[in-house]
Amino acid sequence: MWGVSKTYKPNRQVLHDINLSFFYGAKIGVLGLNGAGKSTLLRIIAGLDTDYQGTIEVQKGITFGYLPQEPELDPSKTVREIVEEGAAETVALLKAYEAVSARYAEPDADYDALMAEQARLQEEIDRLGAWDLDSRLEMAMDALRCPPAETPAGVLSGGERRRV
Repeated sequence: MWGVSKTYKPNRQVLHDINLSFFYGAKIGVLGLNGAGKSTLLRIIAGLDTDYQGTIEVQKGITFGYLPQEPELDPSKTVREIVEEGAAETVALLKAYEAVSARYAEPDADYDALMAEQARLQEEIDRLGAWDLDSRLEMAMDALRCPPAETPAGVLSGGERRRV
């Protein structure tokens, strides 16, 4: 590996002019701070990331194994949206309750049916203790030291992805 550099958009350089070589059979470890480019470097070495500058030459017969340490996250979603996926059933119940409540404003609403549906949803939400889901998710995110809730997943480092 000679002169390897990697820059993420808009202008975040994580690797700059890296030169590496390994002896046959070597076992390597990479240490560094979150966001320093460790995962990026290993993905480049394994051939999973080809969007870099520089040269990589692999001897014939050499193979690489790579086990990703971070989950694949939808880069278009925020940290909060991804965390909510872990409580998808509960989030769906709360949204259904809100939708039923909103239907009370419709002029031809069947109030008896709405009350029955609302009671059913409320019972399930009570059973799950889901009324305080937002504060519980915030506490969990704080305990895990997640990035700010509105941060797009596409800009997270490997270490930040694992915490989400």
